[in-house]
Amino acid sequence: MNEAPNESTGSTDDSAAEHAQRVAAQVTAEAAGDTAWKRHHMTLAFFLAGARTPYEEDHHGRELDTWRKRLVDCLEADAYAEVAELQEQLQGWILKELRYRDSALDALLKAYPPPKPPRKPRPPFSVPPVEEHPPGTEVPLYFDDVFAFVTDFLAPTIRRPLNGTTATWCPRWWDHPEAGARLSALWLAWEQLRLEPTLGLTTWWIQHADPHLRVLMDPLQGPFAGCSPEGHTRTPFAPLPNDPCGPDL
Repeated sequence: MNEAPNESTGSTDDSAAEHAQRVAAQVTAEAAGDTAWKRHHMTLAFFLAGARTPYEEDHHGRELDTWRKRLVDCLEADAYAEVAELQEQLQGWILKELRYRDSALDALLKAYPPPKPPRKPRPPFSVPPVEEHPPGTEVPLYFDDVFAFVTDFLAPTIRRPLNGTTATWCPRWWDHPEAGARLSALWLAWEQLRLEPTLGLTTWWIQHADPHLRVLMDPLQGPFAGCSPEGHTRTPFAPLPNDPCGPDL
């Protein structure tokens, strides 16, 4: 059963008009190709007829064939003003059907889905930018101290299975003198190598971070071997034995 025309429904709002314009522009751009036109012809004839009668579908099919022939002729003659008029004509046919029945917009969107919104870029990795400075320029530190370096860069960036078998860590790393010294060395090396715009950070990872982290995270022989990610050990390791050196030695 036909649906009565309804000029006040959502089918005539700005969104419907935008979709009609989008579809008309797409069909106009692709209609010169035989394969694409077969698909558009069948889809649009069915849409414009609204599944009412085979006669209407055949009528709209013949209208579309005539429209396409005129379009191809205009394209071959570089008559782009006429091409724009034909696009507006097709847009008008689509809008007329959208005004005629409430369900037409859903049918149009199903036949011609709108393009997906552009994919949002992923947030950048927590890697501070590499900076270039003229030679001899005094460059301020990027991180104020080793604590900021570990908190804002190293800890969010390094991800490991801290299972106590392959790797471990201590949340109170600063309570380990060796860890504090190694991480301070990593921080200062990073501050220097970040100023080299090409291979500086690669050098830092391969020649500084990787060997230091292997030692720091060693669950058997590293400074955190007595700790776990859940907490600092209550029995920290003693310093290395060190007999005082006398003047006679």
